[in-house]
Amino acid sequence: MTEQNPADPSAESADATAAAPVARAATPVRRMMRASAVMASGSIVSRILGFVRNGLMSLIVVNASPVSSAVSAANFLPNSIWIFIGGGVLNAILVPAIVRATKQADRGSDYVSRLMTLVVLCSAVLTAVCIAAVPLLVRITSGDLGGSTLSLAIALGYWMMPQIMFSALYVMAGQLLNAHESFGPYQWAPVLNNVVGILGAIVFMAVWGTSNGDPGVWTTPMILALAAFNVGGSAAQVAFLWIYVRRLGLHLRPRWGFRGLGLGKLSRIGLWTLAMLGVSQLGIYATRWATSGAADAVQRLHEQGRTAEIGQYPGLWTIDSVNLAFMIPQGIITVSLVTAAFPGISRSAADHDHDGVLRQYARTSRLLAVPMMLATVVFIALAGPIMWVIILGSDPVGARANGWVLAGYMLGLVPFAATYLVKRVFYAYEDGRTPFLMQIPNTLASLVAVAPILLLVDPRWAAAAATTASALGNLLCWVVGVWLLNRRIRATGTEITTMRTNAEVMVKLLIAGALSLGAGLGLMALLQDAVYSSRPAALVICSAIGVLMTAVFAATAWLLRVQELRSLADQVLRRVSRRRA
Repeated sequence: MTEQNPADPSAESADATAAAPVARAATPVRRMMRASAVMASGSIVSRILGFVRNGLMSLIVVNASPVSSAVSAANFLPNSIWIFIGGGVLNAILVPAIVRATKQADRGSDYVSRLMTLVVLCSAVLTAVCIAAVPLLVRITSGDLGGSTLSLAIALGYWMMPQIMFSALYVMAGQLLNAHESFGPYQWAPVLNNVVGILGAIVFMAVWGTSNGDPGVWTTPMILALAAFNVGGSAAQVAFLWIYVRRLGLHLRPRWGFRGLGLGKLSRIGLWTLAMLGVSQLGIYATRWATSGAADAVQRLHEQGRTAEIGQYPGLWTIDSVNLAFMIPQGIITVSLVTAAFPGISRSAADHDHDGVLRQYARTSRLLAVPMMLATVVFIALAGPIMWVIILGSDPVGARANGWVLAGYMLGLVPFAATYLVKRVFYAYEDGRTPFLMQIPNTLASLVAVAPILLLVDPRWAAAAATTASALGNLLCWVVGVWLLNRRIRATGTEITTMRTNAEVMVKLLIAGALSLGAGLGLMALLQDAVYSSRPAALVICSAIGVLMTAVFAATAWLLRVQELRSLADQVLRRVSRRRA
């Protein structure tokens, strides 16, 4: 797995923005904290609405059906292409130039006008080329779907491609607002995207109903309607941002003349970031390729009329849904902690205070490991019910099958989060090459697993095997990254004194996690009939199990003297006390 969520048009900015940091750290701490709160709230609301949207879409396309694979492939296509080609260029290379342009006499009006004209032109050309290449691109990004599933994916893909252009405008407008220290709209715009998607799904169900899992029943109006509220959501968030862009008072208009935009000054770090994004996307493709056997099995079952069995074969739709769940702790906890630590690490790196870099990295990695280990065991123990709630059209049998896919991904959560931090340390040193090298074993693990999964693994378990291979890749990426970081620090003459402490904390957290997982699995075994009696019951019972697992984890870690748990508890208590005061 990589750090990008293909279902999110803004996800590509994670590595790229860190690779080309702008002058936000200079803002007052209070303003930064206020902006962080606004951005975090937007992210949380957007994720909640994203689950609602995904649930409604699950009712329309039917979990694990041929149509669900076709819709996943078609929607993944423009987002994947954009993440690599468009997102990497704009974030890693051109965004710093936008920040510099705001300091000019016209506050960047001329520069941004020419840049936006170029972006619209290039994204339009890219969209046209990709529309022509949809049949090939579907096979490259999602494997051989075969038969009517492939035909529907291609038909949908043609109409989904305009999302590339809207994604380009979304990032341009959002980064322009960020450069003017207006952070909230960029994070809240996806909320509108999801609202449009939810309303569109409701209208679709009102007209054509649910359980449209047979590709043969899909008519041209149905295809156009589905594409309309997906592309319409992307267009709506651009329109939302444009309202705030106009309030900046810039005189923006179409303008030709592209000299002086900095296109010939592709920084070394920007190029390495682009290369890393390409390798990352290849790893995502490999995970999707590995589910081709499941797609074939579902197609055969559908043709034989055995539709009740298709839920046992998780495929592309499950991969997408699992990714939504996986990104909850990563997107809310990891990004928040690392973003808070990054300015200090960057300052120490700029001052050549390598011991300070190491201390801050080690402290942050230990703090990060506590909630990530807890999230791992809770999500694994409750994987089946979680997927049952997320994918509304699934039954308990399908939910259990989907749960194994989520469990496979969650095995890699701790190293995934830790790798996110390690990469930021290298970015603080303005090193984009090492994160690229770190990504190679991650992608190789997914690539190497494709053939054995297709040839040896029962298609029922293909998706779970693919996500487990991705988790192994995350572990390899982390190990290689830590080794390279220690080697870099030692090269400066700095003594490595934190390895033992970090290892001790990790062992203690593994013990706490194992006990918590045992408690959760035991309770699930006892209460599974009640859990799967209804979705409201699942929410209530699993919430209680999650609270108990958290208590077991916290008590064990406390008894084992995990200082980072006590530090996190102190921070929470201080914030609560301040709010009461």
